[in-house]
Amino acid sequence: MEVAKILNSNMMKVLERMLMTKNEIAEVTVQQNEDIKKVITNFILEQGWKNVYVFGAVGSVIYMEFTTPIQNHLPLRCGKTPVHGAAEITSMCGEVMPIEFMDPDLEDIYPDKEGPLFVHIHASCATAGGHVFGGGLSSGKAFRALRVFMIHLDDSKYE
Repeated sequence: MEVAKILNSNMMKVLERMLMTKNEIAEVTVQQNEDIKKVITNFILEQGWKNVYVFGAVGSVIYMEFTTPIQNHLPLRCGKTPVHGAAEITSMCGEVMPIEFMDPDLEDIYPDKEGPLFVHIHASCATAGGHVFGGGLSSGKAFRALRVFMIHLDDSKYE
């Protein structure tokens, strides 16, 4: 019960900040078989943004792979879990920032540093039979389509 109160409190703070910034909610659709992180990255670059909060998604996914901690102490060590088959996205939230501001502890977990942005998303998805998988989004594609919702935050944090 306490966890639910904390989550609701945190969500309200995010919603209040979104309303205070007067920024509009942006939406990008990842089409069938397109790479989720690449589509998000390209959309944000086209907008000229540096600081983005991803707060949700609706649709179906495939070829998902998640990272999760494999030990209960630091330094952080993670393993990867592939999801076999198509799934429905059940949650997605995260942050996008210039890659040079990426947390150094995450560099080994997310080794792809070719692009100018670090797309740090946590997500979950459900497969047939109601099996749910989740964690840090390492990779994945849209199965039919995936609508991703985000808001642009103050870029001055990264200048």
